[in-house]
Amino acid sequence: MRRIVLVLALLLPALAVAAPARAGGWAATYLDPVPATFAQGGTYTIGFWMLQHGTHPYEGPGLGEVGLKFTSGARSLEFTGVPLKEKAHYAAAIALPAGDWRVEAIQGWFAPFPVGTLKVPGALTVKPLDPELKGMIANYLDMNGGKDPWGEVRPPGFARKGAAKPAAAAASVPVAAPTPAPAAREVWPYWLGLGVAAVAGLTFLVARRRVRA
Repeated sequence: MRRIVLVLALLLPALAVAAPARAGGWAATYLDPVPATFAQGGTYTIGFWMLQHGTHPYEGPGLGEVGLKFTSGARSLEFTGVPLKEKAHYAAAIALPAGDWRVEAIQGWFAPFPVGTLKVPGALTVKPLDPELKGMIANYLDMNGGKDPWGEVRPPGFARKGAAKPAAAAASVPVAAPTPAPAAREVWPYWLGLGVAAVAGLTFLVARRRVRA
């Protein structure tokens, strides 16, 4: 009996930590616009939004550290995010040596989120979002019971409450091909005939006057 109690005492802390993950807890991180290029050793501030279920701020206790992690081979650098005024909005100041870096978001007790790759010197390439996650962003108000936790400053792609959704592209309507203009008739033979007739008539009149004379 004592052995069972001891085993349970050892397992309970691990089960408590793993419980959120088993309950379906997950998050996604979206970056604010970043510089077009990153120079070796340059200092840059990157804003990002860490959202639970990819659609809303985390509202539970004990989130833990949030930041950005850069990995190149066996080397790994982490930069802690500082909370900004908006809910779930953070900023991290980074400086990296030259290299090809894999970028991940540190999301507290949530699993890390793959952001993309960064080439220094060079540019950041953001990993395309999963289609399902893109659909959740587009319908985040419906998924959150109509709740919109942000003001004018908001995560990229999250429309303001009451704002019209982007209009669907107009369906292509086949346009009738223009009716070709009727070919121009060759009218010069008609005028030529009139000219010949006029000359013949004048010649006849002149000849007639001469005969009378």
